[in-house]
Amino acid sequence: MQTFLRIVFLALTYWIVGLLVALMAMPPGFAVAAFLPAGMALGALLLFGRRLWPGVLIGSFGLNLSIVYGSNLALSTTDLVMATTIGLGSTFAAVCGEWLITRFCSRHHTLSSERNILVSYFLGGPVSCSISATIATVSFVLLGTEAQQDIKHIWWTLWLGESIGVLLVLPIMYLLFARPRVLWRARWLSLGMPLVVVFTLMAAVFIRVNNAELDKIRESFSLQAQPFSANIKTRLESQLGVLKSIDSLFHTTSIITQSDFENFVATPMQDNPEIYALSWNEYIQHGDREENNRNDTITEEDENGNIITAPERDDYIYVKYIVPVVGNERVKNFNIASIPSRRAVLDRAALTRKAQMTAPIKLVQDTVTSKAMLLFYPVCQPELTGDQTSPHELQGFATAVVFMNRIVEEALIAYGARPTVSVTLEYVNSKGLEVIHRGNNTSDSILSDYVFFKESFEFAGQKFYLTLSPTDTFILQHKNLFNWTVLAFGFLLCALLGGVLLSLSLRSNMIKQQVFERTLELSLILEHASEAILTINNKGSITKINTAAACLLGGSSEDLNNSSIIPYLPNLGLNKNTIDEVFSGKNNSVIETNLTTATNENLAVEIGVSTIEIEGDVYRILIFHDLTERKKSERLKSEFISTISHELRTPLTSINGALRLVGSGALGAVDEKIKKMIDIASTNAERLQQLVGDILDIEKLEFDQVNFNIETFNLVDLINQSIESMEVFAQGYKVNIVKLDDLKAFDYITIRADKNRLIQILVNLLSNAIKYSKPGGDVEIGLSVSLDEATFMIKDYGRGIPEYFKKYIFERFSQADSSDSREKSGTGLGLYITKALVENMSGSIWYESEFGRGSKFFVSLPRPKK
Repeated sequence: MQTFLRIVFLALTYWIVGLLVALMAMPPGFAVAAFLPAGMALGALLLFGRRLWPGVLIGSFGLNLSIVYGSNLALSTTDLVMATTIGLGSTFAAVCGEWLITRFCSRHHTLSSERNILVSYFLGGPVSCSISATIATVSFVLLGTEAQQDIKHIWWTLWLGESIGVLLVLPIMYLLFARPRVLWRARWLSLGMPLVVVFTLMAAVFIRVNNAELDKIRESFSLQAQPFSANIKTRLESQLGVLKSIDSLFHTTSIITQSDFENFVATPMQDNPEIYALSWNEYIQHGDREENNRNDTITEEDENGNIITAPERDDYIYVKYIVPVVGNERVKNFNIASIPSRRAVLDRAALTRKAQMTAPIKLVQDTVTSKAMLLFYPVCQPELTGDQTSPHELQGFATAVVFMNRIVEEALIAYGARPTVSVTLEYVNSKGLEVIHRGNNTSDSILSDYVFFKESFEFAGQKFYLTLSPTDTFILQHKNLFNWTVLAFGFLLCALLGGVLLSLSLRSNMIKQQVFERTLELSLILEHASEAILTINNKGSITKINTAAACLLGGSSEDLNNSSIIPYLPNLGLNKNTIDEVFSGKNNSVIETNLTTATNENLAVEIGVSTIEIEGDVYRILIFHDLTERKKSERLKSEFISTISHELRTPLTSINGALRLVGSGALGAVDEKIKKMIDIASTNAERLQQLVGDILDIEKLEFDQVNFNIETFNLVDLINQSIESMEVFAQGYKVNIVKLDDLKAFDYITIRADKNRLIQILVNLLSNAIKYSKPGGDVEIGLSVSLDEATFMIKDYGRGIPEYFKKYIFERFSQADSSDSREKSGTGLGLYITKALVENMSGSIWYESEFGRGSKFFVSLPRPKK
């Protein structure tokens, strides 16, 4: 277990420290001037053994995966393979370094002499780090992630950064964990503090200088990104201009044919390649359709996606002309107003007399697989005036089928910045942001988290967010590696300084580690303990007291030493009885009482009592724990229960009863709309009443305020009774409750439990199974019996429990989906209460579930002993 915890701790520390030093990373290859986790890995293996190597592998894998995900916001198979390869390389380097050092220096004398220091630094740093640098560089080349970079430069920066990290951190690891602790602790001032101070100063200087350079890069990128943003908006306005020209065409020409329309839009479509199609969508009313005998021309989609003749409607907005015709035959004469989402945008455009754009949609055309956005421009009769358009004034809509990703691609081509910029275009929908276009040239550099351009704009009723990120090409063109070189050189000097200081510290006096070691340890433990600890003799005099106990009693350690404990514990009867009489039989136990401080303040405390004997004298160690906050919390919870009982339950019952009375028509006929609202209010009142009841049950269970009437009775009768009570509820969900053969086989099975609480458990489990079953499904209940206990099982064939949620299933307010509380009318408290009730009746509850196939819940309760 200790090894496992060390592996976990090493992995987490490796990952966290790696993320911190990554802030000083420079392209290419995420190289840092001092990769500290390399030294941590080698030090851990030297100090605690080679068996900790999984911690290095996990930490390195997680670190590289985090860096890649943080820069790309996506993970590919290549990323996973690269992270695994680098992790294996780091692990192999650490294991080889540990093996070489122990081979030539021995584990217990690694840094014990000048020779051993030099050997350890050389083998653990430059030699072993060449392994990890080589493996990482080869993986970069083979996987193609650094194909454009200088391979020698990649290897050099990785090797140097890891070597410096080993030289810096290895002595710190020994200062923190090596034994004997007294010897290494004494070196903190002479070795640890100078290393930490120098490292911190150099890192601070680097970060300050680097931030100034980042500001310059950010400003340069912003200057390049702004014209691109303007280009995107210009191209969108160009689409709108095309539609306005179609509006002018219909205002100036009385009769327009398909051929006229094709000739008119040919040039605009050639100039705007991002437009997939242009169409004229004519508006007619049903009478116009009958008058022009269009019953067989206007079409719609049925539920299966088949094109059918449009049924009778009040009006139609159908595709009369479309260019190009080839590839769009399916949409010709299609009533686009038959699709609710598009009808809403059309109505908004007609009402505002402004162009409106749909969300990204799947087109009716089978030949188009990408999602497009439709841009509608309302065309009205030219003689109309006023602020709004009525249906009789509307002629139709000039419509453009626009692929937004093509707009971005065309803008990139025109901008000429594809190698140095990556574009992400999003729009705002009801659920948040949805990506329309995401560039493939995302940078793998950490700088892309700090250098970017983001702008929002609105067009045709839609809001868009445009984000531009720099690629590696841009970063390498603008990033100066001089800072990295200076930082690496400074860290190297810092590491060499650590070696010199370590060598000098070896000459210090080894005898200091043995001076009063045990006495010092005991004093430190007692003095710095967070709990109040004191010792008293048989007369009740305080012989030793720590700072926490002195603060609790309200005095100083000097004043309280040799004083009597009796005045501080008036409720224990120390003034009437001897110490032995009061604490007799209470050794290694806990006493709950009141403490009176020197300032006459009463505190509720727990006292842990233990007895020791020193040279024939008996002493008692008292450990105090302040219960004031816990008592206050218990009192507040108790008051809360009372408030819920008297202030919420009664009015809720009255509200619910009144709503039912009004809804039933007992006070007179109720309009159907009003009745519907009353039913909704009544349902929600019942849910609130159920929630209040569940919360009360929880609080009572926590404070042991639930009375259990444990008796012997027939479990089979109780199960049958519960099934009967749930039949109507199950019918409402169209679910059948089925008794399995193993339940039918029993007529009389005795158990010991609380009958009413067991009914509550059965109803809870049956209710959950019914609610999560599919209509027409079955809920099965079975029974198995042994000599000591009886177990009933409730099984459903619903959706089951997701894997991620299984550990929360018996917690408060737990439901696998936030929508469940609305969809299934639950509070998320049922299973928590059920588990508490079962355990209070000496039973057990568990479940089996497979996501998508249903769940089985089991409850075992004890049988009476013969």
